Amino acid sequence: MSTGFFTHPIYLEHDTGAHPEHAGRLQAIRSRLESDPLWEQLELCSGRRAEIHEVNLLHTRQHIDQVQQAAESGRSTLSSPDCVLSPKTFEAAMHAVGSVLDAVQQVATGRLDNAFCAVRPPGHHAEQGEAMGFCFFNNIALAAEFLIREVGLQRVAIMDFDVHHGNGTQHLFEERSDVFFISTHQHPRTCYPGTGFAEERGVGAGAGYTLNVPLLPGTEDAEYLQQFRQVVLPALEAYRPEFLLVSAGFDAHRADPLASLNLTETAFREVSRALVQVAERCCSGKVVSLLEGGYDLEALASSVQEHIREWTGCPHTGVA
Repeated sequence: MSTGFFTHPIYLEHDTGAHPEHAGRLQAIRSRLESDPLWEQLELCSGRRAEIHEVNLLHTRQHIDQVQQAAESGRSTLSSPDCVLSPKTFEAAMHAVGSVLDAVQQVATGRLDNAFCAVRPPGHHAEQGEAMGFCFFNNIALAAEFLIREVGLQRVAIMDFDVHHGNGTQHLFEERSDVFFISTHQHPRTCYPGTGFAEERGVGAGAGYTLNVPLLPGTEDAEYLQQFRQVVLPALEAYRPEFLLVSAGFDAHRADPLASLNLTETAFREVSRALVQVAERCCSGKVVSLLEGGYDLEALASSVQEHIREWTGCPHTGVA
């Protein structure tokens, strides 16, 4: 099985200073993977920089220009204090989108079996015309749109297991049936961004193609996995996606400082394994995941390690 690992030095130049979403996250992931024989199973890919017209598939040109101008003019934030800028932020964000598009194209054409994109800035909070929650461009939404417009697919599923609801992704697709958005996250009454209630099921032609599974603070592995197996997996299988995309946020880990779920590496491993199996049954194994949240470096690195292990099919070596 060929698994692509997409990353690039430009992501380290998105300098956020003393901020939870910082370059050390990618460095911790890579350091952990390089110390594991698993590293030899990965195909290291740098990806490419996206073109403006590709980001413009879902984001307004005004928003794209605003991100570029704010970064290159030396502004420190955009939209809110959460969205920290540096002079290289726009380039990093453009390359994050391009790497994800490159990954899905290579998997769609069979050059790779699957892929993980270790990119930053993350993307699932970014709205059509607004940066939010550390995110500037919605990487995973753009990947889904690319698969539909450029590859010609008719059913793409997005599974988001970040602890924070992917508001931007939901809003970009909630009126459509060609993208099924599924999210497990901490209950919106207790966690940013305050969206993702169970009754949010889609709008108009998209009714029934949004599935939110909010979880109470303190939820542990057993309860989470029960919800995942009983609610998420049947819905995902019934949709029969032609391609599976995963917003892989690891901030539901019990050690993470930004939320209050109590998951461990075990939950991430089991979810990842189940998603690979669904992809094998529904879409010839075509699955690409990309990094969203995860802010405790040790927990992030070990969780990503378990996640990618399932992508490659390497034997499990055990996690505390």
